[in-house]
Amino acid sequence: MDGAFRQQLAPTVEARHRVGSFSSSLPVADELRLPALQPPLDSYRLPDLQQTPLSTSAQKDKKSSSTRSRLTKRPSSRPCSPLLSLPPSVDSLPLPIPTTDANKVLLLMKNLCGRMRGDIEYQRESGGPWHSGVCYIEEDKGSLMFDPGDRGPFHTTLVPDLRGCKVVPMEQTDGEYQCLEIIAPQLTSTLLLRPLVAEELDLWLAALLCWQQLRPTASKHTPARPTTTTAPARPEVKRRVSSSGLRDTPVIKVGKVMLWDKGAATSPRAIVKRPSTRDLRSAQTAWRKVSCILHDNGELKFMTENDVTVLSIIELPQLARSAIQQLDRSVLDEDYCLAIFPIYSSTSTQLSIFRPIYVSLESRVLFEVWFVLLRAFTVPDVYTLDLASGGQVCEVTDLQAEPPGETFRLEKSISVRVTEAKLRGRTLITDSQAPDRYGKGGDHEGITGNYLAEVILDGEVRARTTTKTNTKKPFWREDCEFVDLPASLPYLSVLLKRIDGNMESFTHQLQASLGLAKTGNLAEVLCGAVDIALHQLDRGKDHEQWFQICDERQQSVGSMLVRIHHEELVVLLSKHYQPLSDLLHRFSSGLTAQITEALPGNLRRVAETFLNIFQVSGTSNEWLMNMVEEEIDGIGSQATLKKPRFSGRLKSNDSLESTSDREQIVRDMGKSLQGEANLLFRGNSLLTQALEFHMRRLGKEYLHEILAEKIFEINELNPNCEVDPSKLQQGEDAHQHWNQLIQLTNELWGCIAASASRLPPELRHILKYIRAVAEDRYGDFLRTVTYTSVSGFLFLRFLCPAILNPKLFGLLRDHPQPRAQRTLTLIAKGLQALANLSTIGKKETWMEPMNRFLTAQRQAFKDFLDAVCAIPAERTKMTLQASYSTPVAIMGRLSPLAREGFPSLPYLLDPGRNFAALVKLWMDAHPATASASQMYTGDLLKFHNLCVDLHRRATACYSQIETLRSAADAVGQLPDNDRISLTDALDRISLGDTLHISPYNNSNHTAVWFETEGLPPGSAGSDVMLDHSSLAISPGNLTKFDTRFGGGGSSGVNNNNSNNRQVSRSSEMAGAYGGGGGGHGGTVRNLPRKLLNGFIRKTRTVSPDMPEGMSSLSTPGSGMSWDRGQQQPQQEREYERDSKKREKDRDRAGRDRD
Repeated sequence: MDGAFRQQLAPTVEARHRVGSFSSSLPVADELRLPALQPPLDSYRLPDLQQTPLSTSAQKDKKSSSTRSRLTKRPSSRPCSPLLSLPPSVDSLPLPIPTTDANKVLLLMKNLCGRMRGDIEYQRESGGPWHSGVCYIEEDKGSLMFDPGDRGPFHTTLVPDLRGCKVVPMEQTDGEYQCLEIIAPQLTSTLLLRPLVAEELDLWLAALLCWQQLRPTASKHTPARPTTTTAPARPEVKRRVSSSGLRDTPVIKVGKVMLWDKGAATSPRAIVKRPSTRDLRSAQTAWRKVSCILHDNGELKFMTENDVTVLSIIELPQLARSAIQQLDRSVLDEDYCLAIFPIYSSTSTQLSIFRPIYVSLESRVLFEVWFVLLRAFTVPDVYTLDLASGGQVCEVTDLQAEPPGETFRLEKSISVRVTEAKLRGRTLITDSQAPDRYGKGGDHEGITGNYLAEVILDGEVRARTTTKTNTKKPFWREDCEFVDLPASLPYLSVLLKRIDGNMESFTHQLQASLGLAKTGNLAEVLCGAVDIALHQLDRGKDHEQWFQICDERQQSVGSMLVRIHHEELVVLLSKHYQPLSDLLHRFSSGLTAQITEALPGNLRRVAETFLNIFQVSGTSNEWLMNMVEEEIDGIGSQATLKKPRFSGRLKSNDSLESTSDREQIVRDMGKSLQGEANLLFRGNSLLTQALEFHMRRLGKEYLHEILAEKIFEINELNPNCEVDPSKLQQGEDAHQHWNQLIQLTNELWGCIAASASRLPPELRHILKYIRAVAEDRYGDFLRTVTYTSVSGFLFLRFLCPAILNPKLFGLLRDHPQPRAQRTLTLIAKGLQALANLSTIGKKETWMEPMNRFLTAQRQAFKDFLDAVCAIPAERTKMTLQASYSTPVAIMGRLSPLAREGFPSLPYLLDPGRNFAALVKLWMDAHPATASASQMYTGDLLKFHNLCVDLHRRATACYSQIETLRSAADAVGQLPDNDRISLTDALDRISLGDTLHISPYNNSNHTAVWFETEGLPPGSAGSDVMLDHSSLAISPGNLTKFDTRFGGGGSSGVNNNNSNNRQVSRSSEMAGAYGGGGGGHGGTVRNLPRKLLNGFIRKTRTVSPDMPEGMSSLSTPGSGMSWDRGQQQPQQEREYERDSKKREKDRDRAGRDRD
């Protein structure tokens, strides 16, 4: 458990320990080769063709493991795959590839899409000659071609088919990666490829990795052997691979999970740009059952279900903690879907995953176990503000000791509500405005159709609304929330899509109800996009407005009402919130009620925050029971009377009042008894709101178990049970409707009546306590309070709302059909009358026939509540399930800093974040400038003083972050000439120098292609015409280029403390330009990476206000035009410097050949 999160790949192996490990990692010998795992080429064969004989011990292990309980496929509805099919497609490498900058290789893969051309040398046999010339990838055939220049033969084939090849970086004895080893089934020996310009190694690696992920074709070719001038053999090289699979490490967790299979990709472009979620154009997408194995060194391995073929190995210590997130249910129609995003830490040394991977778990408990385990091995984003050194912000890389200064983390969350859209009429286009290649021209805009919206975060679909049919004004009002996000400001957009096809067919209705992706004759058509600039929105406030929906030509096709809430919280170390926690846990003082009263208008947020805090500490039931006493004892006019607490008078005839006082209390109580009983738990208070949240959290599975099937049946049946005479149509039989309504009500009530023992014990204890307190106060005067006090919570705030709004409670994916919704409303009305022990029909006389049901089921209702409260009175602390033992043990081995921000079990709650949210909520309403001594007393004054101190420290950290962002924005707003001047001052390092690419081309310059079509890399089911996720890297575009997509400057990096990565304003600017001095040719690889560009916002490649094909900050890699007029002086300087450098490289290569 001692040591850093990351695995350091260096020529010399060092002994080290991994966070979360039970045992130390062993040194890896240099002679070790690739692990003896099934090669990725074999994974593309049918299962019956890839069975390999097992050893005797392996057969025993397999036999012993066959008795394990395996997860069964959920009866719902995942698309089934054929018995004999290809293995699932995983957007990650079979084995992690060592690289100096994983984020840079990711960006290159998205831009190159498997295309590359450059000057190289290659070698076929070990110790054989090296051949030099120009090498390029023939995209149509997938071949690696070679042209020696003027010596001939010309355009020969080195690798006939790159599909399914294996690419491994090689190193010389000096430790520098000098060449790539290419292994292909058509080759009799391995091929070594070395770029003449060392900086192009990552370019070739990125291009070839795209081909590696493709399944090979059956065609056979014989490669030609060119005759060229040979050079002396290079020094002996050795293969650098991940240590994954080279040694047997203890296994932490094994399980069968469902993996989202995107289907086989057909081109390198599809590898990096195809949808990562649902795609109606592909019939291969489906959930596939696979084996998932987590080792104690952080290695996550996916294998086929029969445990034969290794699909992927992911090194979790290379990823940032924010890479592990929960995917919204609306995307893939799975409640417990875990997403692994390719978000690498700033010190990553390996590349494994390059697109999101989605894993679905069977239950909430399993999801929470895997979520915590995976995050335990990732690298947390922890920073420190060193005020002694001028307020510089540093990333903490040594998590074993707390660094000096203020240590904190930045927690980001974004909630989006897509309310409605209004489309304009049909847009007329001229003959010159031909429709685009995807058929989404303006000719289709504004027509009546079936519309949905997708929320895109950094190029991936993160939420999806339901489809509204036959409308030009779709109304959704659907919410989604994203938490555990990286510190960078993500790019947020909302896409409007139209579904073409017959949405009313029975098949599609059934698919929608089951949560299946609708296929067949349906097609998604992109209508437009709404771009939301998060950096322009106030943090912590709701921002709701009508945004323009722009098509691919940046023309408005309508407007969309969207509400965004962007929250950023600076969370200090957990120990700093301990005094605040101790104060809040004094329940007898009533402090939580005082805080709530001092925060009007924030009741729901305060109630949820308090509940989360006490849920983590395991005292939520105690806190709620304490508030039950305060609520009942304080109701009505008796609030001012002096009474002992219920806990002191329960089952006791003793009273602290005198006999005369007791009689007076009885007389006064009798006068207002009826009114008090009717008001009991009916209003909105801290107790009712907190208990409502508590019941929803603990009772979610209970609701699904008892109500989901019946409500789904009613929705599918869509019965006509209208009994209101004013709404009946001519010829409808009200008597028949009543019979059907009573029957459905009885069936739904039958599901509830038989479920008393299945209600969570925690809720049963609280309901039993509510009943006891209410009986003590009202039992002598109103016997029905024994039942109505319990039903006031269980039915009024839990069961009946779930029946009325099954979508809100997750019982249905969409709102019920109109007639089914009316039926559920009438059923809920009857059940609520049953819960009130009253009759119905005084105000609505047409509801009187419902009294037949109420009379017949009244005793059954009482028996149900009696059974709910018939639970032993012992209030023992609830123990965690056995499934939680493994993640709890792993978390216990982490250092205190590594545990910061870890979610608690169960329910994945972050205590530090909730304390920070409470402090911010209080300080927003009660600024520190107020005279505390005059406004607060007692514990409330202590609470205020603690909040003031915590808020001051958090504000100092956040202010420094905002300073860095402001500096970055100021640079981004400079005129072009000023930006060029600033670039020159920073060693004139541009994108072309960093990647060794020039924005102009010439005969002596290495050619490389970048994507020019403007599609987003991996918009996950969204054919976005605007590049939302790829970053425009240019002098004026400050993004996370240093940390996620390349290096950074060294000016401003303090190397005195190797445990921290320091960022100052100057280094932030330098890193944004990809420069900062030092290193060979200004390459990213030789520059130290920094952390805090994670705080810098991302910007779009194309502005919505600019015409198509133009960009405010265009670069060669953005696919937009390059303004040569303004950039000509800078280009000339780059050209001259580039030419000189290449001449030196060629001279050096020539001397090596001689």
